[in-house]
Amino acid sequence: MKKHTIALTALSVSMLAGSAMAQSAIKICHENEDSYPWIFKDRVGLTTSLLKMAEKAYGGKVEVVGLPWKRCLDDARAGAVDGVVKISYAADRTDFLVYPMAGATPDASKRLLNDSYSLYRMKGSTAATWDGKTLKVDGAIGAQSGFSIVKQLQSLGARVDDGTRSADANLTKLVGGRLAAVALQTEEGDISVAGSPETNGKVERVSPFLVEKPYFVAFSKQFYGKDEASAKKLWDAIATARESTEYKDLVKKFK
Repeated sequence: MKKHTIALTALSVSMLAGSAMAQSAIKICHENEDSYPWIFKDRVGLTTSLLKMAEKAYGGKVEVVGLPWKRCLDDARAGAVDGVVKISYAADRTDFLVYPMAGATPDASKRLLNDSYSLYRMKGSTAATWDGKTLKVDGAIGAQSGFSIVKQLQSLGARVDDGTRSADANLTKLVGGRLAAVALQTEEGDISVAGSPETNGKVERVSPFLVEKPYFVAFSKQFYGKDEASAKKLWDAIATARESTEYKDLVKKFK
């Protein structure tokens, strides 16, 4: 009888462990467009690599899927995915997302990465200028659909064309004379400009940055409400992995 009790106890522990592991699986989405060096459609970027490293410390499965950005946000709002990858903090997003917080501000120590936005214009153009405080534009500024920079540009008084999803398509509109400038994430913008004969040597980046800020994994309110502990555990795992020698070496070597 005692042996049966021990066996049943062991089985119960095993079942509980299996259940906990199943519960720890997290499904998160990111934009399905390239964003150098973080996310790519056809190879592993730094964000995916960091999440794989964090997955080990987290101790559960992290499933990452690429979706059109607006659908990714809509799915998080509906609870169809557990969270969003590589997203900056915006007050209106807290209606449906939970960020790691330090008081009233997002906790940058739990970030995935830091990134910036910059203004790009035709070389030598004066149609768009930015000195870090004042934005002057003769025409519209292009920005990617659903990106946080849209509201910042509008708050600076700019007319924004956010009807295009990709950085390359926005740059094509710029070269074609349909925009005075475009606002892109800097790493991606620089690579896009340098990588095309249409833009290389013809488009320039304006200094300083429009903004520089941290990006996070943010969780849907539905997921956070039912499994706050797992959300916090993954945030901690990301912070640990980001500061690891393994990840820092990968960043240095990445091309």
